[in-house]
Amino acid sequence: MSGRVIPNSTSAGAGGPGESVGAAGVQAPSGLPRTRAGTAWVLACAAAVTLLALIVFITQNLHPAEVSFLWWHGRFPLAVALLAATLVGAVLTLVLGSTRILQLRRTAIRSRRDRVRSRSPHEKSGSSPTVS
Repeated sequence: MSGRVIPNSTSAGAGGPGESVGAAGVQAPSGLPRTRAGTAWVLACAAAVTLLALIVFITQNLHPAEVSFLWWHGRFPLAVALLAATLVGAVLTLVLGSTRILQLRRTAIRSRRDRVRSRSPHEKSGSSPTVS
């Protein structure tokens, strides 16, 4: 036995000499492991609640609204105009965010490549860098 302390044990014989911890001497994790099916189920539930909220929003905002943007003019249901504006904002955010992520990835790749190149002369000469 490895001498591990089991935190928060509440059983009457916890820590007693005859207590067995498990077949391999390792305590089972307190929570259940996450699975893809469980994650998909939670996401499906969240999507259903979001869809329900969206349906309620659309049905309560069907009255027409005058919408003008640059040279476009028209009358649309308020819910459609707001959802279109939200969609445009989300697309702009995705484009700008993706651009920044790509910049950071390129910078990280260059940095990693430069570190590998700077270590190569030390390894080829047979000398190892000293640690202070």
